[in-house]
Amino acid sequence: MRALTCACLPICLIAIASPTWGQDVLSVAQGNWAGASNAGFYFRAELSRAGDAARLRIWHDLAGVPAGGDAQFDNAEIAPGAFATLQTLQVLDSADGPALQVVTEFADEEAEGREVLTIRFLDNQFTVTGYAHQSLIYNVGGAAVNFACDLDLWNGTGVVDGVAVALPAMDFEEKNASLWVYGTAFDQGLCVG
Repeated sequence: MRALTCACLPICLIAIASPTWGQDVLSVAQGNWAGASNAGFYFRAELSRAGDAARLRIWHDLAGVPAGGDAQFDNAEIAPGAFATLQTLQVLDSADGPALQVVTEFADEEAEGREVLTIRFLDNQFTVTGYAHQSLIYNVGGAAVNFACDLDLWNGTGVVDGVAVALPAMDFEEKNASLWVYGTAFDQGLCVG
């Protein structure tokens, strides 16, 4: 828990009343799901530490960037937290519209690497549209092994260890970010060549 030093009492009261008090907030991002037109929901996303995982919460509102209240999205295991050396949120603007990316860099005695989970708000669902994983796995007594998996879940394609793959058919609910945890791509066999 972080110690607070306050120049004035109201600021401290706001911090103490915050729904994330007692959690390690890692990153905050905001935008509009419709992009520059601002015709969609404004959102504020917050990534925080949740034990050995990272927790993602998203608030959104048509009137403007929400300041608080109940989150419309809350996933306490969206990304790995143990051995993370960097965790941040990024808003990516593209021709397909804005996307929220959860970026995790990690390192331990066995491997180091980077993961990027891409989420869009589509048809009233927070939807995983992309997942990328790169790692360097140390091989004691031999050469280190590089591994890469880059998935476009929206279009059903990917590249696993340099080989293009067609992903198995996934229904819309299987791409629901509420159900996605940090091992999902491997557990579902999506990152296997």
